[in-house]
Amino acid sequence: MYKHYQTANANQDLVWHLSGFSYPEKAVAFLKRFEGSFCIFSKSVRQLYSNYELQQTFGEGNSVVALPNPHAYHDTFFNIPEEAILPTGMVICPGEVSGSENWLLCYKNAEGNGWKGTSLAKGIDLFRKKYGKDDPFLPVLLNSDLKKSSSTHLPLMHLHRISIKKLNLLSELQRKDIAATVADKFSKFAA
Repeated sequence: MYKHYQTANANQDLVWHLSGFSYPEKAVAFLKRFEGSFCIFSKSVRQLYSNYELQQTFGEGNSVVALPNPHAYHDTFFNIPEEAILPTGMVICPGEVSGSENWLLCYKNAEGNGWKGTSLAKGIDLFRKKYGKDDPFLPVLLNSDLKKSSSTHLPLMHLHRISIKKLNLLSELQRKDIAATVADKFSKFAA
């Protein structure tokens, strides 16, 4: 377990505040399901963390903080421009939103005026094909991505992605390492 510290001392890009959730314990459980399967981006320090632990904090407001592993410096990617992190328009929802046990991937319909949903595995396959090999679908999380459903008050996770094409200040080796790391972590979630 990594060193515990107060959220006031933490990089605020790595803190999820849960005060808006009616059932913060559901938000914590939901968020913990992403641990180990997604990299987290911090725009203030331009870093992408692939090795971290999520810890719930108490006392100064209910929150969850991502603690980067201090013994795995090599699992942090540096000099990641904010412009390389793009919204996908996709939301991962717990199945309870639709009365199912399986997770759902929801996205805007072709007209952009409503939402479509599909099983998580089917949705991920669809978007992998959409993005292709030149700029693959490599999802990452930001602390602003955790939301709650307005109708069910269940937690939802918006997805961002890192665009390898926009990492032009990094070497080819660094870009390949980032792509492989994000894809490897995400494959654990998508399996």
